[in-house]
Amino acid sequence: MQSAAPAPRSAPPSSALAAFLRGIERRAFVFAHVQCGDETAAQAALARAMAGFGRQAATSPLSAWPADFWAGLLAQPELVGGASEVPELAPLGQGPRAALLLRMVAGLDFVHAARVLGVEEATYRYALQRALQQAGEAGISYAALSGLRERLHRQVKTLPPARTAALERLREQALTAASAPVIDAATATTDAADAPPPRARALLWLLWVLLAAVLVAFAATFLPDRPTPAGQANGLPEELPPETPVPLPARGDAEVLGHPDYAQLAAPDAGPVAAELPLLSWLAANPERLARAEGGAAAPADHEAAPAGFDAGVAPPSAAAIAAAPAAFADLAETPRRLLAPLAEGWPRLEPATRARLIANAGHWQALDAAGRDALKTRMDAWDALPAPERAQRRAPFAAWLRLPPREQAQLRGIASRFRALPDAERQVLRAEFDALPAEARRDWWLGPTLGGDFAGLQPLVAFVADDDLGPVLAMLRGLPSPARRDLAEVSRRLSAGEREALRDELLAAPAENREALIRGRLGR
Repeated sequence: MQSAAPAPRSAPPSSALAAFLRGIERRAFVFAHVQCGDETAAQAALARAMAGFGRQAATSPLSAWPADFWAGLLAQPELVGGASEVPELAPLGQGPRAALLLRMVAGLDFVHAARVLGVEEATYRYALQRALQQAGEAGISYAALSGLRERLHRQVKTLPPARTAALERLREQALTAASAPVIDAATATTDAADAPPPRARALLWLLWVLLAAVLVAFAATFLPDRPTPAGQANGLPEELPPETPVPLPARGDAEVLGHPDYAQLAAPDAGPVAAELPLLSWLAANPERLARAEGGAAAPADHEAAPAGFDAGVAPPSAAAIAAAPAAFADLAETPRRLLAPLAEGWPRLEPATRARLIANAGHWQALDAAGRDALKTRMDAWDALPAPERAQRRAPFAAWLRLPPREQAQLRGIASRFRALPDAERQVLRAEFDALPAEARRDWWLGPTLGGDFAGLQPLVAFVADDDLGPVLAMLRGLPSPARRDLAEVSRRLSAGEREALRDELLAAPAENREALIRGRLGR
């Protein structure tokens, strides 16, 4: 079957995108102004960040939007190269100042702020500590910083009418750009005009390395000393040419295993599949479309399997593994105890989930041969050389991938193999059919083939569920038969927000075999 390339189309602006930008634009302007010290420059930076994010949002999970937005804003050259005029912040370096403002103005927690900067949570926490230390050295008290926080919050709420009108225009422009004609949303990227210029990328890289250097200082109490090359101070070059990447020291095993993106870099074969997750989920749930393109009959979905030799990497630790991770370093098994020895002193202070993740990484690393370890380190070096916004953007699909059960992951790997085997024209036709769906419908397919088609009606049931608590809710929904999920959507539509929350808790507490009857009982009331 041969078909002509689809004509460009315009998608209606997403109501979710409009609401998100409306809710964040005031804080974003204040953040940009305080970080760079110039209102005009701040508004220009925000305009580019909003336009770029508007195009990116259509292919990114909703849960990744805050980190994606703030990372894109921080990448703008005005923010990377500017100097704050606020007296309480002027003594702070760019990296620590950004870390502090992500808490004070953006209101992000430690985990999400770390994602914005593309660093481990421990790195971010120490950068925040460094900001407070620099402020203290300049004679700025905690009380003064607390007063600044209140002042900035009032500023967010009391921007002058002219400024709020300008922000509304930026929002409308971003929504218009997001709905501009496209042919292939899955491969669309931000225009070169919206991307940070080379100097901005280099400066952002320097900001990340400064934060990484903070972690090195934090770890200096239990990591072996390394010689500092001549001509460098504190392990960093004295001058950083705009196009010159900052060299990093060789990594020890513990540093490799503690990398925040170890699981993603350990599964190179999963990355391309995760990037196409919505399209592949839609094809898995509609097998006749892929079969039509192949010129054959649709195979049952359960017959899909991962291609031979697919590297699945490291599975996220289960609740049982997290609970079993020893709090005492001496209680670790011999292999992780040897590989993670430099972390022995700080081990008891780690969160249980972090300890379990490090143990899982150690098991994966031990199983690799020398060539596999070298390849993983090479991928890690290349990853760390990317700008923080690009790393944040690549994390979002993989995070959605990790939420899928192994059966669905294997199914999608098989679908991906079949899709790639199609001629270019056939792939283009399938992409065009998928892109013709409303933006909200395309976004639902990030949840995989089981939930993607039913999730529109279930969205109110999971509204305001914290990201860390979403896994059990999605697992519960996946365990229901499709008719039960449709009944649940109908029940949920009739309830108030409080009643939906109570129903969700009741379903989570009920045995899996009783949930379908519970939903039918609610439907009949």
